[in-house]
Amino acid sequence: MPHNPFAGCRVVGFDLETTGLNKNKDRIIQFALVGSDEDDSVINYEALVNPQIKIPTDSTEVHGIKDEDVKNLKTFDYHIHELNELFNDAVVVGHNVKRFDWPFISNEYLRFGEKIPKPKAIIDTLIIARKLNLPRPHSLGRLCKRYGVSLENAHDAGADAAASLLLLWKIIESQPKPFRRPLEDLQTWLTSDNNENYDSLGKGFDDLEPFDSEGKIRISEDDLIVVFGKYRGLTLQQIASNDETYLNWLLSTNGPFQSEDIAKIKKKIS
Repeated sequence: MPHNPFAGCRVVGFDLETTGLNKNKDRIIQFALVGSDEDDSVINYEALVNPQIKIPTDSTEVHGIKDEDVKNLKTFDYHIHELNELFNDAVVVGHNVKRFDWPFISNEYLRFGEKIPKPKAIIDTLIIARKLNLPRPHSLGRLCKRYGVSLENAHDAGADAAASLLLLWKIIESQPKPFRRPLEDLQTWLTSDNNENYDSLGKGFDDLEPFDSEGKIRISEDDLIVVFGKYRGLTLQQIASNDETYLNWLLSTNGPFQSEDIAKIKKKIS
């Protein structure tokens, strides 16, 4: 990909199977996180758990998990420490994850008196499909078929988690332009309620030549324009005039740039 907004991040596909669809009453019976860590090592953590309530027959017909499959297993809280290690500061990818999987996880944490983990970002492939106006239907199975992603064991948490992650990569490959932006701006785009298409976003910044290694600063004639964060769209000179403290942070070792980029920027604006 020309630009990977998730570079340097832990990225995990995430999916759940549950006793039902009510996040307040139903419980998790299977979870899966599949992806790669910051050092590119493989992540594959999945488990069945004892939901402590009966699994309805109609739910078993969907995912195939029965009461006898989970009755002697650990409950969800047994896995919380390991899940915290994977969720916190990660990019979590899933299909309908914001309305289904993440609320279920959050409620399970609260039931056991634990703090809800804090990912760096939650990327929902269902929301992406809608934002890009992809042809309906937008079910995971139909989207995977459209993009050539194998999903032979649908409604297994591990299979669905892996498929969601692969689907995201396929969508980015086919339509890279809206993803050529920093992660925080990508999240803003995905959470906006309006229906503006991505060609109108960012004031054409994606078409400008990147100045730094990650494309957070773009070249417009003789100006360097910041294309992320609260001063998105301003030149470095404008930021220096309006908020010198912020500029000092940008160019510090605690800021968002690599050391070689900091030196390059300082040389340009000196």
